[in-house]
Amino acid sequence: MSASLDSDGLGAAAEGAPDWAVPVFRTVSTPSGRQALRLEAAFWDALAQMARQENRKATDLVRELLGQARPLGVNLSSTIRSGVVKRLLDHNNRMAPLAAPLAVVKLMQMAPVPSFALDRNKHLVRVNDEFVRYLRTVLSKAGPVEKAQLVLDRPAETIFAEVEPGAAIECGLSIRVDNHERRTQARIVIPPPAPAALLVGFISH
Repeated sequence: MSASLDSDGLGAAAEGAPDWAVPVFRTVSTPSGRQALRLEAAFWDALAQMARQENRKATDLVRELLGQARPLGVNLSSTIRSGVVKRLLDHNNRMAPLAAPLAVVKLMQMAPVPSFALDRNKHLVRVNDEFVRYLRTVLSKAGPVEKAQLVLDRPAETIFAEVEPGAAIECGLSIRVDNHERRTQARIVIPPPAPAALLVGFISH
């Protein structure tokens, strides 16, 4: 026998409401039997996505969330919503350090090619060891590598405005150290997340 467990007062979706906000009824198995549960479509989608990531069935995840202790008077729909949000927040907290702009740059610069990172103010933020060796080879008579200035043929603000995160363009590049200059080409990549704070260049010639 099915019984509706949702008493949170949600009525029919308002006309014109986005699809993700439309309440959807589904019947799920709980320790006390099969029950009708009403959640907005976005929560059902989130449950399905989390289940795929954990290589399990969405119904198993629902049962797990419903099996957790909840305050007296809190209905099952609210329990599911809170559980979904908590899991998403936990996942975001775990991924945040890896998704930080400089962390992404460090991963990208593990590539065995000379690489540099510039911020929106055109400041040189980071280079890899291959870049240092490259400069010492092509500008061996110049001053310290720390004095290197990088000038892109295209304005940095234009690159940030026109290139989507994850996309790449080819761009001419001048590397100057004291009175010495080296012309070369670089592949410029805008790493996620958006809005991008850094661009990463890989010297190709």
